Amino acid sequence: MAEGRTASASGEVLALGFGTSVAMWFLGYLCRMPAAPAPSWVLGLGLLVCLAAGGAVAGRTSGGGWRNGAAVGLLSSLINLLILGSLLGGGAPNRVVPSALWWLPGSLVLGAAVAGVAGTLTPARRRGAAVNWTCVFAAVAAAATLLQLLVGGFVTSNKAGLAVVDWPNSFGYNMFLYPLSRMTGGVYYEHAHRLFGSLVGLTTVVLGVHLLRVERRAWVKRLALVAVVAVVVQGILGGLRVTGGFSFSTSPAAMAPSITLAVVHGVLGPAFFGVMVAIAAVTSTTWVGGPAAAATAHARSEHVFGVLFAGAVLVQLVLGAIQRHLARGLLVHIIFAVVVLVLALLHGSRLWGLYQGQPLLQRLGLLIMTVATVQVMLGIGSLFAIQFRTVGAEPGEWDVLTRTAHQACGSVLLGCAVLGALWSLRLLAQPEEGPAA
Repeated sequence: MAEGRTASASGEVLALGFGTSVAMWFLGYLCRMPAAPAPSWVLGLGLLVCLAAGGAVAGRTSGGGWRNGAAVGLLSSLINLLILGSLLGGGAPNRVVPSALWWLPGSLVLGAAVAGVAGTLTPARRRGAAVNWTCVFAAVAAAATLLQLLVGGFVTSNKAGLAVVDWPNSFGYNMFLYPLSRMTGGVYYEHAHRLFGSLVGLTTVVLGVHLLRVERRAWVKRLALVAVVAVVVQGILGGLRVTGGFSFSTSPAAMAPSITLAVVHGVLGPAFFGVMVAIAAVTSTTWVGGPAAAATAHARSEHVFGVLFAGAVLVQLVLGAIQRHLARGLLVHIIFAVVVLVLALLHGSRLWGLYQGQPLLQRLGLLIMTVATVQVMLGIGSLFAIQFRTVGAEPGEWDVLTRTAHQACGSVLLGCAVLGALWSLRLLAQPEEGPAA
């Protein structure tokens, strides 16, 4: 019993600490975008609000008051050291400003204090169902991955994939010490993408370790290890896409950018997101402790539909990456989009209409149809943006936003397809079969 309470407490701190950092990072990314940077005081106030919110949730859900709030704030501040270095980088590579001696401990104390006070001031909720913090942590990791895909979409849409010429350093600087003052234009988009990648990598590794410690199902542990390996490979692919090989050189002449690796990198990202969505699903309370699969004559057909639809979306993402990076296969991409839309409407309508006693499947069916429709509309908008762009001109704001949204929505559709396939397997069984494993 004590071991279970300890695991729950650690899961809560991990979920809320990483969740707070993900929110802070994305807010900072939006507020510092070159097109319309927000005033520094607005960003600072927003970051403090995120810290306070994390501490407040900790205080409300656990009743731990300031202790849990402070733990969440301290963990979030430790994670934020990955990006704090961009404010401490000196005028030369791998040097820091003298004030770093105060910034580092000061940021940790401030984070713990703000979240701790918020946890103290927030009344604990009345007793109810226990929160599945492992599932929440997995959902945070999936959300971080989706935000990273969105950030990566801005890189490609702004043609900034090679704005930083070297890797793993950035213009000779340690990646985590590259000054924020130098992150302008395309460099901002590319370097922010690298920093977000480090956040997703750290989140995935910590989630993997947590699952190895608390999860009893061997296949879920293996899935967590697959996620850890995938995020490492994805990071390496992103770097080699720039350099063509492992090198600490800062000379553009020494680099051999690989467009092939760019395509692979662009496909593995959404696939990795699908894995993270799957982990969040299979660690949920409904999956673990929900009712046995319901017997229905449509089960086998639904299983096939689910796998077929997920595979079709993945193929479409490959075609989209080829079009995005190589400017080839647009007609094939458009034709196959019709195939994906038809499968989405068939699969979604079946989930929505055939299983009146399964509200989760009904919601998923409606979600699949909605996201697929939005994705097609974004695809049409992206097509118009490309067709009406002046040859040789830089992409406009509408072009960038539409294409980035189209790319991100494709990943969301894959996540929905994964959920549809998994939950149909979990909740539906043939009459002659036993409950789904």
